[in-house]
Amino acid sequence: MNFAVHQITNNMKKYEIVLSWILRIIIALGFLLASSAKLLSDPGVVELFKNWGFPNGFHLLIGALELILAVMILIPKTLKVAIFGLLIIMVGALITHLINDPISNIIRPLIFMIFLGLVFYFNFKQARSIQK
Repeated sequence: MNFAVHQITNNMKKYEIVLSWILRIIIALGFLLASSAKLLSDPGVVELFKNWGFPNGFHLLIGALELILAVMILIPKTLKVAIFGLLIIMVGALITHLINDPISNIIRPLIFMIFLGLVFYFNFKQARSIQK
């Protein structure tokens, strides 16, 4: 384990470590499920992406990114990249739903954004205080 990861883990309270891992597992499972429908080209998903105005095959790109980032969120060395990548996807989902769908469709992206924010806070808040 490199020094930065070791130092951050040492500064985290036990409940923060446990909660961070629970949230990371929930996020990973959620995105694994979401990516599977896209990567398998579920007809409903393909139709949604078409109705939203995205080009053919865009669901495959988003599905592949979701799958890769879902795995990366479970790897400590790639955690920060995974958080930011998934946040970008969730911002896109949020905007897409706001423009095209009932307001209730923004709940899932908002929940995942909150979870991602909490994971970031628990894992990287100490990094700022260590650098000061």
